[in-house]
Amino acid sequence: MFNQGLSLDQAPPISVPFRFFITAPLFGIALGLLFFFFPTDLLINRYSSVAIGGIHLFTLGILSMIIFGAMQQMMPVLAGAIIKKPVLFANVVHTSLTLGTLFFSASFIFEIKALLHVGASLLAIAFLTFFAVLAYLIFKVKFLTSTVNAMKLFTLAGIITSVLGLYLAYSHISNDIGSLHYNFVYLHILFGLFGFATILIMGVSFQVIPMFYVALDFPKFIQNKIPLFVLTVLIVFGMFLFLQLDTYVLKVLFSVFFVLFCVHGLNSLNKRRRPVFDVTLWYWKLSLTFLLLSMLNWLFVPQDSYFLLAIMFGLGFLYSLLQGMIYKIIPFLAWFHLNSKGHMIIPTMREMINEDMIKLHFFIYTASVFFFMISPFLSNFFVIIAALLFIISNILFLMNCVMAANKYAQIAKTNPLDAFTQG
Repeated sequence: MFNQGLSLDQAPPISVPFRFFITAPLFGIALGLLFFFFPTDLLINRYSSVAIGGIHLFTLGILSMIIFGAMQQMMPVLAGAIIKKPVLFANVVHTSLTLGTLFFSASFIFEIKALLHVGASLLAIAFLTFFAVLAYLIFKVKFLTSTVNAMKLFTLAGIITSVLGLYLAYSHISNDIGSLHYNFVYLHILFGLFGFATILIMGVSFQVIPMFYVALDFPKFIQNKIPLFVLTVLIVFGMFLFLQLDTYVLKVLFSVFFVLFCVHGLNSLNKRRRPVFDVTLWYWKLSLTFLLLSMLNWLFVPQDSYFLLAIMFGLGFLYSLLQGMIYKIIPFLAWFHLNSKGHMIIPTMREMINEDMIKLHFFIYTASVFFFMISPFLSNFFVIIAALLFIISNILFLMNCVMAANKYAQIAKTNPLDAFTQG
């Protein structure tokens, strides 16, 4: 993920990605709390205003927050695309995304339309700023890799997702909910989850898995074609929706693409050239397994309720993987910045965050996903257990991230030359 030529001049200040990563679990805590203050039936009904607010706490406050933070670190590293004023850029995007998510979600949860005006405006600033800069930089990159190409597709999918989202927000503000409204909603969801999130995850994994885990490369066909196929089918899916054609064959295509990605990803992880234990592997394997299961669910299980599918894809696949990535990125960045500043006495990357704490987080988080999944078949009581575990897991996630940030801050305050004066 991080090339050998990376220098401190290329990388943004460590505070840039850290602020995004540390903010995400706070929204996770807020999402979990909803289950204690609102009836479960409202939260699992995707058409209810409370559910819409809760969904956007996840998609904006967690998913977009982590992706925006990670991209600001990965753009100069993986693509050589350097943001000239990274702190100003991060301040604008992070502030508007954080406040925009709070106002936007609150407008639906508490049914206060005035908040929707503010929230939608702030989110427009966040997304348009982010994608305007990203598009300007990423489409100028000349050295093209499968990851850079995936980033370009991610940019296109992100712009489409943003435009659809702003259109839907305007529809609610103006009370202009037309007959095609739910077609736009469905397309917004698909572009957001399959395009904005999954295409980027694919592109990053093509480098992260082989380099971080000394694992096998993905086949060239998977790297070069699958992300492009996903975006193409997304566009065709939109045409099918508005022409009122049966989309099942397109769902099969999506599933085939994602299954191929999962099978090769798991194969790469299982046949590592250096099979050293790494707790973050658990997150990757759990995530890819849930992507497989969610695709099978989407194809073969009647979708009277999308709650189970949402849990499997959103929490089981997306959030699991992003947590595993952050547990790799934060320790590396802390070590890299300290090493680049000349510090000699530095904890190893595996010492930046206590592995036992990461394991504890993993087990509690996995348990929360499990209880969410069984709750539709048993009792709403299990939803409350799941929500409590989800809150605890996000608190642990926050603590672990802050732990690494504090270790970095404490060492960064010291004089690197002190290492030569210690007897």
